[in-house]
Amino acid sequence: MPDIYKHGYENFKIMSLLFVAQILLGVMPAALLAVFICCELYLTPWIGYVFIAIMICGGIANIVITKRYNVLLSGFRGEKSLMRAIKKLGPDYTAFCNLPIKYKKNRSEIDFLIVCPYYILIIEVKNHSGRIYGKHKDEVWLQKKIYRDGKTTETTMQNPLKQLRRQRDILKSILLSNGLDCWVDTMLYFSSPQVKLYLDLFDNDNVCSNEKELMDFLNGHRSKNPLSREELEKIKNVLKEQLS
Repeated sequence: MPDIYKHGYENFKIMSLLFVAQILLGVMPAALLAVFICCELYLTPWIGYVFIAIMICGGIANIVITKRYNVLLSGFRGEKSLMRAIKKLGPDYTAFCNLPIKYKKNRSEIDFLIVCPYYILIIEVKNHSGRIYGKHKDEVWLQKKIYRDGKTTETTMQNPLKQLRRQRDILKSILLSNGLDCWVDTMLYFSSPQVKLYLDLFDNDNVCSNEKELMDFLNGHRSKNPLSREELEKIKNVLKEQLS
């Protein structure tokens, strides 16, 4: 099993707040209706209109909050799925989970970073389902879901490869500032078993859509510039500093 260093899941507090907000907004209509009837507020028409407006606004807010919560929950489940896979790696590997990186004014958070004698690998995990369409240079990719009743929905997502390239640039700058000129690979991992990819990518765009593909890559990949033991230890120390 690899050494694993975890940083707190950045969105966990937000998820908790959104969950509580959903509960409060869910019970709000019944509570308002009870107050409206018990206090005989229906005798004053304008108060009735105010109550109706509040309930409508509360319903809209609940829809928005639920959508945001589901997005964060999906990401959290995707990272848990990836963690289960990474734990199957051997002791030569070191994994950093939710690693914050910062260089000058540029900052980001890496879902998973794998460091071993064979490579340095940034992994971005997505738990999207349905059909994903996109090209290497596209600004956005399309997610299309087809339901059993024939209903189809389409949503867009920012091209995750651009986020990976930005994270790689920041990480390379951090390493260079510490005297380490290292090759950094990237991997986009779709963790949902209900995803189908229709992507037009470059040969060096590493994308996996199931655990077997992922493990084959992690166990078999070799970077252009393997790391010496001294480099490996220095890199791990630099990354540990990013966690503090």
